[in-house]
Parts: sequence; C-alpha cells; structure tokens
Amino acid sequence: MKSQNNIPPTDASLSEEEITHTEEPPKKDSDEKPVKPELTDPIAADIAAADDDYIMSIVNPIFPDLDDEDASKSDASESNVLHNKENTSDADKTADLEKIVDDASLTQDLSAVAAQLQELAHVSSKQMDETSEPTSIKDVTDTFSSYLRSRHRALFRFIRHHSLVSSLLIIAILASLSALIVFFIRVSNVPSTETVIADARTRAITPHWEPGKFDADESLLLTGIEVTSRLRTTTAISSDAAQFGATGYASAETLLTYSGNSIIALKRTTFGYANTHGWNPIGNVEDQSISYQATSGVSTSRVIDAIQEVLQKYDEQNPQQGMTLYDQFNNATFSVVDAGFDRSQQTCWVKMKGISTTLYGTSTCEITASFTFDSSTGHWILDSVSSTTPISYDYGALVGTWKGSFISCEASSGSPCYAGKNTPLTLTVQSANFSHDQLTLSASADGVMHNHGSLAESYRWHGGDVEFKGAPLTLTTAGTIEKNIQVSGELDLSHASLTSTTDAHKSASSKTPQVHINFDTVHNSVTAQVISTYTENGQTVTFTDTYQLTKE
Repeated sequence: MKSQNNIPPTDASLSEEEITHTEEPPKKDSDEKPVKPELTDPIAADIAAADDDYIMSIVNPIFPDLDDEDASKSDASESNVLHNKENTSDADKTADLEKIVDDASLTQDLSAVAAQLQELAHVSSKQMDETSEPTSIKDVTDTFSSYLRSRHRALFRFIRHHSLVSSLLIIAILASLSALIVFFIRVSNVPSTETVIADARTRAITPHWEPGKFDADESLLLTGIEVTSRLRTTTAISSDAAQFGATGYASAETLLTYSGNSIIALKRTTFGYANTHGWNPIGNVEDQSISYQATSGVSTSRVIDAIQEVLQKYDEQNPQQGMTLYDQFNNATFSVVDAGFDRSQQTCWVKMKGISTTLYGTSTCEITASFTFDSSTGHWILDSVSSTTPISYDYGALVGTWKGSFISCEASSGSPCYAGKNTPLTLTVQSANFSHDQLTLSASADGVMHNHGSLAESYRWHGGDVEFKGAPLTLTTAGTIEKNIQVSGELDLSHASLTSTTDAHKSASSKTPQVHINFDTVHNSVTAQVISTYTENGQTVTFTDTYQLTKE
C-alpha cells in the first residue's frame, strides 16, 4: 500500500542517534577559518636586508647567475601558491553548495535553500571585492622580505658550494680594508693646527716694505695666521733639513696677514716638519708669494709734498698749452679740497687747489690727481691728473705806482741822449682787468721823450727833449700770456702836461711815443721802455730809454 505523502520507506533499524547525526552533518575542514601565520619581525628583516645587500653587492659581480636562479625559484613558488589558493577557493565553494543541498533534502524547505544560496552569493561577491583592493603596504613588505630571505639562502648555498673561493674573497676584502685603514691613519697623522700657528708666530718673517712717494710712513705687524693645508710628504722640506730617525715628514701652508694703518700684506708661507717623537719644525721658512691691499687712500700730505711730480704729469698729458702748469704753480701753495677711496677697485683720488702769488697778483688752479694701487709693490701709483676748472688770474697786484730807475739809452743812429736818466719814468696803474685771455692795464705816465734828431755826441739834456706828466696810457697784452707778461701802448700826450726847452714838438716831425712793459714772473722783475721816433730832413732816428720798475 502506497503512502499518502509519498515518503520513501526508511530503515526501521536506524537508531535515534543516527537520525540525529543525519540531521546535523559534521562540519567539513573547509568551513574552519584558516590560522594566520606569525608575522616576521620588521627590525630583524631590516637587519637581514642590510647584510644581504652588502654581501650580494660583492658576490653579484663574480656570480651573476645567482639572481636568475633565485628568480626562477621564486616564480615557481609564487605560481604554486596561487594555484593552491584557487583550488582551496573552489573546494570551499563546492562544500558550501553541498551543505545547502543536504540541508534542503532533509528539511524539504525550498525557501531556506534560496536564502542560503543568496547568502553564499553575497559572501562570494564580498571576497571578490576584497581581492580587488589595491596592494597594501603589508603585501609589499612581505614580498620584499621574501626576496631578501631568498638572497640570504642563495649566498650561503654559494659559500657551501665554493668554500675555497669564498675564503680567498673574504681574505682579499679584509686585506684591502686593512690597507685602506692604514692609509687614512697615515694621511691624517699631520702636525696640528695649533702647532703650525705657534710655529708661524716665532719663525715667520715680516715682509720688507718701504713707503713710496704717495704712501704713509708706517710699519707692518703680524695680525692673522690662517692654516690653509697640512700634508704628509715623502721627503723633508729641503735636502739639508732631513732628520735622522724621523718616521715621517709633513708640510703646512699658511696665509699670514700683516697690517698697517692704511695697508695690509698677505704672505703665503710653507713650514716643514719632521716626526721625531712628535712633530718638530725643520728647515727654513719658504715664502710662496706676497701681495698687498690698500685699506685707505694715499697720504694727502705726501701728495702735497710731491706736487711738482703731479704738475709735471699734467703737463705731459696736455702738451698743447702755452704756459706749463709747472711753471705757473711749482712754487704755489696747495691745499686738499676733497679725496675719495674705492677699496674694491683699489683706486683713490685727491682734489687740490693751488694758489700762486707773484708780483702781478695771484693765479688759482684746481686739479684732481688719480691713483692706482700696485698690489705687487704695495705702493700708490700716480695714474692721471686733470683740471676741473680753468686757471683764474687776479692781477690786482699790478695796481699802484711803479718807480723807474734809468738803465740805458740806445739810439738807432748817432750818440745816445741821457735826458731820461735825470727824469726817469714813473708809471701809475689805476686798474688791471683780465678777460678773454687778454690783460688790460689802465695807467698814466710821467717821464721824458726825445723830440730831436741824431746826435754827434752824447748829451745829458738836448734841445727837443720833452718832459711829460700825467699822460694817459692803455697797456694790453698781445697773444697768450706765458712766463713773461708783456704789455704795450701809446702815450696820449694831448691830455698830458708837457715841458720843453724848445718848440721842437710842434714841428710835427715826431711820432707818438710808445711804452713797452715786461713783467718777468720767473725772475720777479719789471722793465719798461719808452721809444721816441723823430724824423728830420728825411732821416729817422729812434731813441729807446730802458728803466727798471719797482713798485712803491
């Protein structure tokens, strides 16, 4: 008879425990959560990485095939791990599906089957999302640690298989390291800086320096010692400085600074040493080079003392001038107007004003002297001289009364007449003006003129000699004023007081007398000439009276 519920017949011999066991099937191994392996200590991994890198940097150039062998093994290992993971995942999924089917077959609850299938799909999707996340730092660290461990194992395999080569290689490395250590110890064993400085203070020689024409008179003192190098040498500083029993030699180079008020000297010097129970100085001090630097400009007082050289330098640069600056101002009084110094360019300049006083007045000039410092000698060199303003002249000293002393009388024909000796020339200058390179003197004169013909013999006074007083006179220079100032003009007898023993002047046989004056600035003397010209019976005679003028 068939069952109404279509339930298949069951074995009546099944016990209650078996029924209970069927309802709750045992959990499979795939359902258990895997135990995570213990993580490697990161500090130990770092130490192992450092040791492997150092060792492999030595071994790789000799045995380059180690990397290929390790790489192939590492690839195979990684491939097996991935394959095992895939198999494990598939097994887990199959077990989960079987569990659902078994549970459904026992309970005949289709809704439960659908719910568990949906949960399984959700779990699989979550696992896929976790798998697709970017590679974490932990994964990178684990991969790098695995690589270092493989290199470590490869190194020890190499050492086990090539023990002789490894031993020789280690011995060579140790020998090279020992030689390198000995070399550095030997190179670093040199005289101390303090030893060199103390030696320089006692053995250094001050440079021999003397001031030039434009330099301040001063002395140099040692103010600085800089040790620039200390080196081991194979021999002594000189052949005669070798020491018996010396275990080594060395040399030290120094930069010595000597200072004055306006100059410093820089001297590079080499000192020698021998190692005899310590470093001891040997040999003579060797000067490599000496140079100088200016810390201030020239001595202005020394420039004033050497003003003649400055004036001559100006004349050399200006040969076209009429009267040299040296001739006009070699005895002038100079003073400093301004001065400047450029330390970076090692140049300086001095602006001076010169006033020259002569018998006719004063002349003033302003000149600027430029200097360049010579670093090899430590002296200032005169470079150029320029005039900032034109020379100015003041002829005020010519104003006044000049008394004449008779010197001579010369006649173009016949004998001289000495009337001028009894009545010498007197010149009174009312004004002196200088404009456009021309000097103009406004004056009046007292004296005598010869208004007669030639004489057969000399006379102290002859008929026709005319005495004049207060005759107006304008004297001007002709050409460029040089060492001597020469002025000339005509006497205006029409406005003068005349005294004559005869009426010779009214015969109109004479020319207007000429006056020439020469101011000799070199010899500080003034001479004057009165020139009288007379014509009679077609014969012309000229009398020239010369006087020495002295200002009252």
